Amino acid sequence: MKTKAIFNTVSFVSMIFFKQSNLHKNMAVELTYLNLNYMRRIFFLAIAGLGALTATAQNNTDSLLKEKDLSEVIVTGQYKPQSVKNSVYQVKVITKERIEKQAATRLQDVLSTELNFRFNQDNATGSSNISMMGMAGQNVKILLDGMPLIGRQGTNNEVSINQIDINTIERIEIVEGPMSVMYGADALGGVINVITKKGNKSKWEITARLHEETVGKEYSLFKQGIHNPSVSGTYRHKRWNFGASASYNYFGGWKDSAVDRELVWHKKDQILASGFAQYSSPRFNILYRIDGLDEIITNPGNFIYSQQSSGDTLANDADYMSQRVMQQLQSTYKVNGKLSFQGQTSFSNYSRQVYATTVSKQTGAVRRNKAPGANSIVDFTSFTFRGAANYQLNKYFAFQPGVDINLDMGEGERMEAGKNSVNDYAFFITSEITPTDKINIKPGLRFTKNSVYNAPAVIPALNTKFKLGKQFDLRISYAQGFRSPSLRELYFNFFDANHQIIGNPNLKAETSNSFNGSLSWNKVSAGRVAYVTSISGFYNKVKNLIYYAVSATDPNVFQLTNVSNSKAAGVGLQSSVKYQQWYLGVGVNYTGFYNAYSEDEKSLPELQWSAEANANVSYNFSKIGLNVNTFYKLTGKKPFYALNTNQELVKSEYDAYHWLDFTLNKKIGFVTLSTGVRNLLDVSSVNAQVVSTGGVHASSAQKNIATGRSYFAGLLFNFQQLEKK
Repeated sequence: MKTKAIFNTVSFVSMIFFKQSNLHKNMAVELTYLNLNYMRRIFFLAIAGLGALTATAQNNTDSLLKEKDLSEVIVTGQYKPQSVKNSVYQVKVITKERIEKQAATRLQDVLSTELNFRFNQDNATGSSNISMMGMAGQNVKILLDGMPLIGRQGTNNEVSINQIDINTIERIEIVEGPMSVMYGADALGGVINVITKKGNKSKWEITARLHEETVGKEYSLFKQGIHNPSVSGTYRHKRWNFGASASYNYFGGWKDSAVDRELVWHKKDQILASGFAQYSSPRFNILYRIDGLDEIITNPGNFIYSQQSSGDTLANDADYMSQRVMQQLQSTYKVNGKLSFQGQTSFSNYSRQVYATTVSKQTGAVRRNKAPGANSIVDFTSFTFRGAANYQLNKYFAFQPGVDINLDMGEGERMEAGKNSVNDYAFFITSEITPTDKINIKPGLRFTKNSVYNAPAVIPALNTKFKLGKQFDLRISYAQGFRSPSLRELYFNFFDANHQIIGNPNLKAETSNSFNGSLSWNKVSAGRVAYVTSISGFYNKVKNLIYYAVSATDPNVFQLTNVSNSKAAGVGLQSSVKYQQWYLGVGVNYTGFYNAYSEDEKSLPELQWSAEANANVSYNFSKIGLNVNTFYKLTGKKPFYALNTNQELVKSEYDAYHWLDFTLNKKIGFVTLSTGVRNLLDVSSVNAQVVSTGGVHASSAQKNIATGRSYFAGLLFNFQQLEKK
């Protein structure tokens, strides 16, 4: 407990606008909640004042040829930073220039137009669920500068990618396919590594951003719409580099056709801040970083509950409050040209509180809802340590042994024993074998010991890259992946008027066998024309899938269990061309999603296939400092089987939909002005259709996608002072 107290004291400027220690005391929760909001507003006003004094715009000097250059340096899964083209993995890179051109306010805005990513809104919690390569989000490892980001609570919404500050992102590296040897549990489907900004060669730099956006047709200055101010600064002195940033993200919710006080999409009030200190020398580098999140999602209810004693009508409201502090310490030491060491450690504290109230229609009085199951608090703490040595034996052979330790603890009234923990200890070893400059072979093994569940004895992987010619690269890989049961899946019990769910401490880890391949063609002509084309495919078979099942002793109770196996497969084609001021990128993808009913009904297909296509067209008017961009994606029909009212299996499908963003960015001196339309085709939800021999018939099922067409305008200011040489 002393260690945790010390970390929380140091964390985030004494946690001035994060949860106070008495947030978890039910007897004082109302007062704490009011104080927390008061502190948040003071902090926001301080940010706004600082932004007004320092506001200046991103110096957008990027060229279209540079935006997705083949020499883009990546670090995910590498022994040392190297180019995308030379990596043995198929890595997709999204740069900060791309993010700025799209005027994104959250990570979902960026990924929603990428192939192999799908989202839908969870109205119960006000968050978004992600799937990647046909697999749910709990199978995707989210990393912040290579360290796992905690926040996992269940089987649907593990780590919200929209809890990452978009303004701090330098680039996003996406590795599709299992990376369990390198990154352990939950990297079964792939890895999204968010690399943050560390400053540049300037002595100091101050950046501020203001973004205003409608939510559908709804907007007002302080109540409705999207309001995103942010400010950041870096300072460099000789070998030292310091930086800090803060962002306030306000989403006023979306009412649309909802009646009374209800919202279709919940209101979200979010503060994010970070700071870092870094020392660099030719042989030694050390970085300390701290990131903080404070988020409140508000769900107002309608006046529908009658109170017979007073004749009043009540509404049930709920606030979902999340706080996270993550501290990192990373270091590298180069002994000589052949041997180097690297170490990474992080300590994270994440808490989520459901605070329920009742509102009187007659008087407007707000009281805490004391109904069973209405309120809850759960705390998660996580400690991670990764250490590795890189040794280059000769020009043909290098290897990397390492250890990976993860200690997780959950505490709350809904945990099975009030407090539960899971400890994971692993040793991994990988090597790079390059018998010629045209062949790169990277085998790897991971050995894991877990304190709770039966982890796989050994996890193997084999990644290969073959240079078939000056312009052709072939990558083929096999990897075994695994996903560990989360603390919530193991120990969390939830009972209220609508739910009866219990965890299962006897869960096994999910394991998978995955095959991936890609053929890439890269060419840069003398006329500054760059061509990139890639054909890829994957097949992933998962064993011991964790999902809900009816309890054997009580049909009204659901228990998490290893219910079945699962599969996913896909093929895709992506191509891009850059010529002078033009950039064109297009792609198509065909993904097979697993049909769980096929296990019992052998006549049904195992995979249900769905198509995707995307396109990005940009033109840069360099003489006048203007760039024009369009981002398009088609998400095809997604078939599935479901039980109808007669408990009969019927084939259904979600409708296809088109997504289109249009942006303009104009540079005027140090200022960049942005404007555009997001979701130009006005998508909000898609319907489920029942397919029968008599045709296609609509049903009442819907899947929420977005809040309709929105309009935005932004201002980005950047001021730099170059270091004197």
